[in-house]
Order: sequence, then structure tokens, then C-alpha cells
Amino acid sequence: MKKIHPASPITTFMLLMFICYFITACTKDKEKGTATILNPPKQISIATVKDLSTEQLVKIKDSGVIRGVVISDAGQKNIDNTRTLFLQEGTGKEGIMVMLKTDHSYLVNDSLEINIFGQTLTRQNGTATLQDLPNDMVKKLGIGKVTPRETTVSELQANKAEWEGSLIRIRACELISENGNYSATMKIRDGQSSMSSSIFQDAKFNGTALPGDVRSVVGIVRLNGNEVLLAPRNASEILPLTYTTDDFTTWKNTTWSSNLAMQEFALHTAFANWQGNPKDGAIKQLANAADVGFTKAGKIYPYLPKDSIASSLKLYPGDKLTLKGLKVLKVTFAASRVEGEVRFLEQSVGNQEIALSVLPFNAGTDQARIGVQIPIESTGALIPGKLVTPAGFDDYYPLLSTTPAIKETGKFYTATFFIPSTAEDLKAMGITSGKVQQWLASPRFSIVNLSSRKTPGITSTNRDRYIPILLDKVEMGF
Repeated sequence: MKKIHPASPITTFMLLMFICYFITACTKDKEKGTATILNPPKQISIATVKDLSTEQLVKIKDSGVIRGVVISDAGQKNIDNTRTLFLQEGTGKEGIMVMLKTDHSYLVNDSLEINIFGQTLTRQNGTATLQDLPNDMVKKLGIGKVTPRETTVSELQANKAEWEGSLIRIRACELISENGNYSATMKIRDGQSSMSSSIFQDAKFNGTALPGDVRSVVGIVRLNGNEVLLAPRNASEILPLTYTTDDFTTWKNTTWSSNLAMQEFALHTAFANWQGNPKDGAIKQLANAADVGFTKAGKIYPYLPKDSIASSLKLYPGDKLTLKGLKVLKVTFAASRVEGEVRFLEQSVGNQEIALSVLPFNAGTDQARIGVQIPIESTGALIPGKLVTPAGFDDYYPLLSTTPAIKETGKFYTATFFIPSTAEDLKAMGITSGKVQQWLASPRFSIVNLSSRKTPGITSTNRDRYIPILLDKVEMGF
């Protein structure tokens, strides 16, 4: 009788593992009698699929699936129709438009798998689209989440081809339309540029009032030829700004004090730490006699008599107002009606005055304008071919405003300025040096008089070039 030697424990364990795998991973084809190992379908990236698309119909020959999360809100109806959805592969990844053959019931954040073999792909007005997809080619896997990419209008316009079909959030901006409501004419404008939106007729929020200035708006990037559009997902993701308003009626110091000779505290209010310079402005005083007709009786106004950096009203963080997270500054101002020899005097310092010889305002040529600059401390690092500010001193960078110049005196207007909130925003402004992170952690601002006379013969050396302005209020949007 042949003797059988027992197998080693390791060999036996490996044999058992193989048998278990074979039993669980294989199925028996009863007709052919063959065993087939079940492998998961090959996943193809949405970016790869979109690269195949053209304006002509394309049949997808690769066998596989795409996976992603639904980012469109069918319930809000700001989308082409009830058969359409947008699928994004994940946060920071690409998305694609999917048009099914019949209506669907998929919700925001549903995680889907779509079998794309043999399906039709095209580009509609620049948008990559899976077209006429049978509903049974879609399988729900569970629930996912896509975090919108935060950006600005100008950055979105620069990346429109890559971000088309994905979810983004535009930071602080204005929503504008012809009738003040959500409509097909709505525009989105921030401090750098503006763009059109995509509001469908059947959208639930179409026709409702716009919030105006907002903290952010979330939407899906659409293309219409070479134009980029943003389709807001729903009104609840369009967040209004919360404003703190300083109307300059709560000054801490209104009478002369020897302790305020250096002006450090002269312009402080209950809301903010304002600072000026009594030699050049800004200063505060009761409205000049020439301005009584359009100002409030007894109110003390900040005046910016000159058009220079020294004549600025500086806003610094304080105990009640940190300024970090500030999204928008709105400055309401007017050109003063003063003419001839005039003196401006800081009310709480009293020993210095600003004397000017003011020409009549020429409504046809002269312009009154307010500006906001951000001071960023220089590191003093050398930059080839550039004159560098010494370390410890500030460089001043102007913020853009779409508010046009004022061509009249004696009437208040409001200028809006959007505040950069990231290093990328500052870089887009051309700021590549200085203590950027220090400013982002504790922002400071400088409101300046940018008015200019266009009257022939006026030069920068003449005392009579100035157009004094006064401020009614400053609104700070967070």
C-alpha cells in the first residue's frame, strides 16, 4: 500500500484560499459549461470622455463606465429639461452634461455609474454632452458630495474649457439685471470683470427679486460657443452679504483735545478705527456752508480736501471690527460745492488747517471720484529693474470699481469695491511682493480722493487743482 504524506500547513492553507476564491468569484455558464471570473467594469474618467467629443456625433467604442456625483438640481428646474443632469467626477474634477431618453428622478449628491459603451457623445454650443442615453444605462451607487471650486469671474473665464460642466462658487459679487429680478439678462460682476448667467424660463426662482451684493453664488459652468455662463443651482446657495454701516454719527471725539494732536484717535467712531492727517486730510468737521443744502443739519462729515495719498481716510482693524473676511466696501460720497478761498479744520485737533483755492466745478469736464487702496508692507527684497519700497513701509495698490466718475457737485453717490480674499486674488491684481499673508490676516484700507480737474491750465503743482469731497457713510459687507 502506497503511503501518503500529509501536506504542509502552508500548502493546505493556500489550497483552501484558492478554492474559496474560485467558488465566490466564478459563475457557471450552464449551457456552455464554462467558468467566468466577474471583474468590475473599467472606469473611464469624465475628462477622457469629454476629449472624444466633437460637434459631430461620436459613438463611444470603449467598453467601460463613468462615475460621478449629480451636481444639478432638477427640482429647481434651472436646467435644460427634466431629462438632463450634470455629473461631476469629484471635487476639483471635470463634469459632463447627460441627456437621458426619458425623465429621471436623480437628486443632488446622488452617486451614479453610467455605462457608456456604444453611447452617443457630442458638443452642443461648446458643452460636451452624452446624448439620448437609455435610462437603464444609469445605476445609482449611493450618495456622494462635490465641493464647489471657489473662484472669481476672471479666473473662471480663463479656465472655462476645463471647468465646463463642473460646480463652482464665485466669491463676493453683484447680481444685476434689467428689471432687478432673476432673469435671462442677469449679469454677475465682481471687482475684476463681469459675465452672463444662465437662468431658464422654468427655473423656480426666475422672476424673484435679486439680492444685489452677495457673499457667493454657486452654479454650474455652461458654455454658449466661446462665451462662458454660470447657471445658479438654486436661490438658497446665493448668500447675501451682511453689512455693518458707519454713517459717521458716532464720533468718539468731537471737541478739541490736546491729547489728539497727533490725530491717531481723532477720527475713531463707535464702529471703526479711522485715521487721517490734519495737514492734508482726511479731517472731520460740520458741513461747509456751501454744502448745507444737501447735508444733514448738525452732522459732522469726513472731508478729503485733496487728491493725494496723504489726504486719505485710513481704515484699521479694531476691537469691534477686525476687517478679516470683509468682502465689499461701499463708499457714499459727494463733491463739495465749495468755491474760492476755503479752509478745512479738524474739529477735535483745532490747531492746523488745510487752506485751498477751489475753482468752480466744470460739469462738462471735471470729474469727482473716490478710490480704495490696500496698503501692503514691503519686505524690501530687491526686484530686478524695479524701484523697491524700503522694508517696513507700505506699497499702495488700488482696487477696481465699476462706479463711473461723478460730473456734478452737491449730490451723494455710492461706489462699490470688492475686496481680495486670497493670495491668488492679490496675484491677479499684480501684487507679487510684500507681506501678502500679513495683510490677508489683518486687512487695512485707505479711502482716497481721486477727483481730477480737466480744465485747461491746471497742473499737479497748482493749489487750485483740488476738488474736495465729503463722505456720508461707509458700508462694510461680510
